[in-house]
Amino acid sequence: MLGRNRRRISNSFLITITSMYIYDFMILYKKIINQRGIMLIKDYKVAISVPIFLIFISLMLITLKGIPKSIDITGGTEITIKLNKDIDLEKLKEMLKGEGELEILKSASGNYLVIRCKSEYLNDVKAKLREFFGDLNKLDYSEKTVGSVLSKKFFEEGGKAMLFAFIFMALAVYIAFRKPLASGVIILSALADLINTLGAMSLLNIQLSTATIAALLMVLGYSVDSNILLTTRVLKRTKDFDTAAKEAMKTGLTMITTTIVAMLILYIVVKLFIPVADVLATISSIIIIALLFDIINTWMLNAGILKAFSKA
Repeated sequence: MLGRNRRRISNSFLITITSMYIYDFMILYKKIINQRGIMLIKDYKVAISVPIFLIFISLMLITLKGIPKSIDITGGTEITIKLNKDIDLEKLKEMLKGEGELEILKSASGNYLVIRCKSEYLNDVKAKLREFFGDLNKLDYSEKTVGSVLSKKFFEEGGKAMLFAFIFMALAVYIAFRKPLASGVIILSALADLINTLGAMSLLNIQLSTATIAALLMVLGYSVDSNILLTTRVLKRTKDFDTAAKEAMKTGLTMITTTIVAMLILYIVVKLFIPVADVLATISSIIIIALLFDIINTWMLNAGILKAFSKA
């Protein structure tokens, strides 16, 4: 009990210190962007080329490597067992012979073994787990199964949600600005955020699931928010382009910094204390990645294009 309390105190202290460092880093990053960002926008050709290069790399990753899919999308079963002692993970892997994926989640409340497998392998996997652990009923054991038909429906509905989000977003932006260029650049930046985030998911092996689809929909909202802020300030400016963009950048980076810090704290808390709620950590990581790309796509791609046409 004493060891567990010490571990909790240590984890709390770690979260506090990490949060302080994260906040200090984001404040420093904001100052650097505020001081150097306008210089980059002046060279709008470079500002536009960097996001385009990242979009190209992301598309290559998505096409060649693909995006891993969770059982929410592919169908299958996820078994979670709370471990009261250390186990020989390599031996269990040998017993399963590739019929299931194994993962150990560690937290202050204990360690959890997660096994994911296809539905057709479920009986074999459970038989081998009984051989390894004994009576499964005596364990802290839970099981989640998603059928192939339901998972296909999830994927289809998620795709429709993304499509309708883009359509209604485009309509709302066009009605607000009534200028094809401004509306098109905002939609382009939002699409770039989505492509870059999917590319990062491919690179980092983050699974596509119903939760990550929800996170991607949230990403569209954040992206449009910052891009509308920039476009509104620039189009309705009474000052020169660089001054208007700098003022918008200060507000936009404050919003993004606050969200990134909040999501980082959520990620750390979940990983340390409630790893079984890993879906929250996945959502927070997706939002963090997307917001970092949004900084590039808003203040380089969008601002660069608007700067280019302001000179035309």
